[in-house]
Amino acid sequence: MVAAVVVAAAAGLPLVAVLVLIVVTIGGAAVVWSTAPSRVLDSLGALPSSEAEHPRLHNLVDGLCATMGLDRPAIAVVTSDVPNALALGRDPKSATLVVTSGLEQSLGLVELEGVLAHELVHIKRNDTVLSAVAVVVALPVALIRGTAVAAETVHGLVGRGREFSADQRAALVVRYPTGIGSALGAMAAAPSTGKGWPPAPGRTAALTRWLWVDPMAGSAPGESTEGNLDDTRVRAAALSLD
Repeated sequence: MVAAVVVAAAAGLPLVAVLVLIVVTIGGAAVVWSTAPSRVLDSLGALPSSEAEHPRLHNLVDGLCATMGLDRPAIAVVTSDVPNALALGRDPKSATLVVTSGLEQSLGLVELEGVLAHELVHIKRNDTVLSAVAVVVALPVALIRGTAVAAETVHGLVGRGREFSADQRAALVVRYPTGIGSALGAMAAAPSTGKGWPPAPGRTAALTRWLWVDPMAGSAPGESTEGNLDDTRVRAAALSLD
């Protein structure tokens, strides 16, 4: 297709070249949009979860979806001791809620409900539409400028303050609003050595940092995120004041 653009331009057909370029751009964008969620899920090693395997998890999601008027998303689990969760999908009807095995194992019922509500807020608000696309778009940045810069590019694309806002919405739909703050407090208090996180090797998994409910998992000790509303510590402190 790129060759077609060049040929058309060389033949003195600039309008044709522009039209071909538009078609190529739209086609490329459509491919990225449709394949990005599955690509990111694969990079994380996320596996489908059944109700028999995780009954508590599925029960909480069912109850929250009924409360929020939301179609039940697919649920997938990533093997990791680090408690965390994210949501991906082209739209609410095709969304996947991803949790780590450590999330269900380490949180109580109230805290787990709060985290799941947070991710379902992302799905309901269509935040997930941009999430995986932002990761795929940032991959070339990672090759040129490194993973850290590319991860910040993802953060900027999905919107700074997104996690903070989702916390506030989640607190309005759960039975016990203190749950999300308590969960974030536990995550923030956990030692952040960087070991075991991100949950899978590879550049794509590393770029998902700002899609997780706890983006500070695995951050370097002493990392400064002053003024960052998505910092887990800042959000836990804000919720404790409500």
